Amino acid sequence: MELLLIISLLIAFYIAWSIGSNDETMATLAGSGFISVTFAALIGALMDFLGAVLVGHTVEKTIGGGLIAGNITLVDVCIILLAVATWLIVGSYRGWPISTTHSVVGAAIGLGILKFGWTGIKWQSLSRVILGWIISPIVGLIGSMLFYYIASHLTLPRVRGLRGVIKLSRYSSIFLLVWTSYTAFFRGANDIANATAFLSVLYGQSLLIRAICGIGMALGLLVFGRRVIRSVGVQLVELNPFSALCVQISVAITLCVGTLLGLPLSGTHVLVSAILGLGLARHTWINLRGVFEIFVTWIITFPSSAALSILFSLLVGYLHI
Repeated sequence: MELLLIISLLIAFYIAWSIGSNDETMATLAGSGFISVTFAALIGALMDFLGAVLVGHTVEKTIGGGLIAGNITLVDVCIILLAVATWLIVGSYRGWPISTTHSVVGAAIGLGILKFGWTGIKWQSLSRVILGWIISPIVGLIGSMLFYYIASHLTLPRVRGLRGVIKLSRYSSIFLLVWTSYTAFFRGANDIANATAFLSVLYGQSLLIRAICGIGMALGLLVFGRRVIRSVGVQLVELNPFSALCVQISVAITLCVGTLLGLPLSGTHVLVSAILGLGLARHTWINLRGVFEIFVTWIITFPSSAALSILFSLLVGYLHI
């Protein structure tokens, strides 16, 4: 049992590392040109860790106890985490900003149906999670459009000449750094549950487990996350400090409220939708091919993680582990 616990912690660290590898929270900051992608990843890593350790418990209950009706074992936890981590590594290697929340829910549902049947799933709770997935991107998109319209009407008419443009960019960059760090904090708090929620069912909400996984998340962001940051913040739509600030305020508020309510939101969905909302508001260039590729990854993530979970479960059963 102690050996299995160590293995489960290693896999949890692995999945947290994968989550960090696919974290694009700092994309708007890097895309605005204010700081480099590397420095944005450093800030994001620190804030992810702090959010995971301090506030990560809020979403653990929703995921850990709100999806599968039957009792799960430590082996089941390992299977879920391994399925999620495997799919996220594939996504990060390809530079896809896929949803970790979709991954963990898909893996849990796949294992739950295989082990307990259709009655072993808490469908009402799952519906609540899915409803959050639908509403939060819409809020992010509309929010970024509203913030841009309001801010541009209040601010841009007062900008005079090149000096005014430079001054606006400077202040926007400073506020963007603050709001992006704030977003990263709650992104870490929301996403860490994808690695720790099912362990918390067995061992309680352990600060040590969240700290271990928080370190893994930070390292993943530093090692591989820069590719996804560049994919979303630099290649999807053109950003400047002022427009990126409007996006980040919308994302920050959405993730903050969702996390405090215990909702496992997809930060990827919210951020990408907010960036698209900005592009619509500004009537500017949007990389439609990039949007389509991101949309496809959203669609295939849930069934892919579920299939991996079922595959690993059958393999474990065959090996009689």
